[in-house]
Amino acid sequence: MKISLITSFIPFGMAVAWILLPIQSIAQTPSKVSFYCGQTFDPNSNAIVPTTLVASSAKREPVALIQWKSKLSGKYTPQVRCNMVSDNFQQAWSAKRLNYLTAGVDKKSGLGIICGAKERATACNRSSMLFTLSNGADATETIDRMKDIKAGTGSNPVPQSSGDGIIDISSIIN
Repeated sequence: MKISLITSFIPFGMAVAWILLPIQSIAQTPSKVSFYCGQTFDPNSNAIVPTTLVASSAKREPVALIQWKSKLSGKYTPQVRCNMVSDNFQQAWSAKRLNYLTAGVDKKSGLGIICGAKERATACNRSSMLFTLSNGADATETIDRMKDIKAGTGSNPVPQSSGDGIIDISSIIN
């Protein structure tokens, strides 16, 4: 009797383990993140504009990061900039160099820049640069606007033409 009782619980225990195993591995799977150039509506100009978006399996909807409205020199149209910068974000993310967004100034041009950084203390320079801001735009102010998006107090993405200058990118993605 004891043998048949034990043998009847073994298949039950194996079935429970088989069911719970996939749940455990799903919970440990990191979220998939994708930066891409899409389009969003800009209520200020009443137009659809190219926008750098980030999609994550941790969120239902993509998050609009930057709306590209102005040209930077002659050949960099908003669409071209959106494509380039979205690719820069994705490459930095894939290379695990995008834990933080930091603000800085490009020493060559004097323009504000936004960089991707692995560590908080990483300097923002041309080697870590994700994009250049328009002439007169303040990089730290741009980072602060992105903090508003993360906190849910900013309803619109950061306009490309417009604190401490550091933001944890995972707080936007997750």
